Amino acid sequence: MRQGIKLYAAAALFVLPLAAATPAAAQSGGRNEYAVKYVCGTNVRPTLSPAVAPGTYYTAINVHNPSGEAVPFVYKVVIAPSGAPGGHTPLTSPFRIGEDGATDVDCMMITRALDAASIPHGPFWTGFFVIQSPVELDVVAVYTTAATRIGPVTSIQTERVPVRRR
Repeated sequence: MRQGIKLYAAAALFVLPLAAATPAAAQSGGRNEYAVKYVCGTNVRPTLSPAVAPGTYYTAINVHNPSGEAVPFVYKVVIAPSGAPGGHTPLTSPFRIGEDGATDVDCMMITRALDAASIPHGPFWTGFFVIQSPVELDVVAVYTTAATRIGPVTSIQTERVPVRRR
């Protein structure tokens, strides 16, 4: 059932681009920005990233629109390779989250965005998922880890991402 929900959320996020409310919103997405750290993939021995313990890492980014109307937002994915400059995807076309609606972004969706922009990543990658919106949103990152790709969850942490005014 959870897999079906994720597929529905993926379709809602990537398949339903809508026109922005204004030309300025189409370019920037709005004055409110959220830079959400993500950690995805498997860091194996010898470690690909010495700053992170070996294991498998997952990130889910939950975005909620608490306002009384549908709002557009845009995003980009920034990759942060260890010891090297990273790249980023272009800003997406605006998407709308309905009144009191929500969506979920996961490592699979981040991977697709990087692949679509021809930005290379390895079996373990980190960076930022940057959201821009004309109104404040509730943005929470959920981080889980497992010893292996098929192992049970060994840790979970949530982090509310603060808004930055642009």
